[in-house]
Amino acid sequence: MKLVLRGLAYFGLVALAVLAILVQLPALKEGSSQEDIPALSGGVGLLLLLGFFWWLLSGRSLRRSLLGWLILALPTAYYLSQAGRLVLADWEGRRLAETVRIEGYEETPILWPGFDGPVGLTVRFDLVHPDGASGLILPPEIRMGPNLAVPRDRLNFTQTSGSGYFKDTYLDEPVGDLALLKSVLFQRLYANDSFERDYEQWVSAFRFAPGPRTRLVFHLHPGAIDYLESPDRLCLSAQSFGVPVCAEGEDPEQGCARPNRRRVTDPIYAVGGDLTALWMAAGPADMVVDLGPVLTATVRARSRLQGDPEAWTAMQRRLEPAGLEAAGYRLCPAGEGSHSAFRTCFCRSAGTLE
Repeated sequence: MKLVLRGLAYFGLVALAVLAILVQLPALKEGSSQEDIPALSGGVGLLLLLGFFWWLLSGRSLRRSLLGWLILALPTAYYLSQAGRLVLADWEGRRLAETVRIEGYEETPILWPGFDGPVGLTVRFDLVHPDGASGLILPPEIRMGPNLAVPRDRLNFTQTSGSGYFKDTYLDEPVGDLALLKSVLFQRLYANDSFERDYEQWVSAFRFAPGPRTRLVFHLHPGAIDYLESPDRLCLSAQSFGVPVCAEGEDPEQGCARPNRRRVTDPIYAVGGDLTALWMAAGPADMVVDLGPVLTATVRARSRLQGDPEAWTAMQRRLEPAGLEAAGYRLCPAGEGSHSAFRTCFCRSAGTLE
């Protein structure tokens, strides 16, 4: 009878070991995140507990327990390795955030013909970091507003991507449609020479350099720009302030926003006069480096826009539809690569510069 029970327990142990591996198959494909650490740690604890009960069921015999322990060893090792990788990545992200610094900060106004002032800033500086740092440095987003506490594990979700205004979804207190300066996600104007592949030359991110210093250049425009082909042709996000609403019978492909699409009707250009940066780097094993504090301190000390909400607001308004029209832009002709449900495009002919 004991032999039968031990045989049933053995097959149950095999089934549980296989199940422990199967539940991790999605993570093998998509990767684990910091949120998985408690589940992985709990899995290790359960597997060790199973090993202990198997030892008891085997009459506390090391020899008879060995086969069962070997079966549990594979999932236990996997859970331990994954949890260890995530813990080390979390530590590395915190270490980098505490040790990086910015040197040689410079900014140059971006000037386009037809405008009465800058339409953005090009910022250049060296990011000094520990040798051997690995990961991708994403472009920053700068706002003129309070230094809001964004949890480190929510930094990636707070990046606006294609939207032009601060994303406050993960904040306890919403701040409204706060204007930004940021890199244009889709653009064909600023080539990035740090990448070797042709399809990567237009990205605004940088990899950590092999040594202790990475040279960074970011071209920052008002966040409303969704696509930038050249100074003579750009597209605004369809939700941006001032984009015309489609009248009855009109279609977004003609250069207007759907009436039922969420649009910004009351943008907040500045709250106070202090600049604040949302900036991060990401690396293997869901590593997140919060670079916002070091850039916030730098722009507050060195930026020409610090403490000047009038200049900041004027820069934002130049690339709204009314500002574009004043600079000689008109709605681009409809057609492929022009207006869509998500963007409204503006073009300027050579004649408007005369």
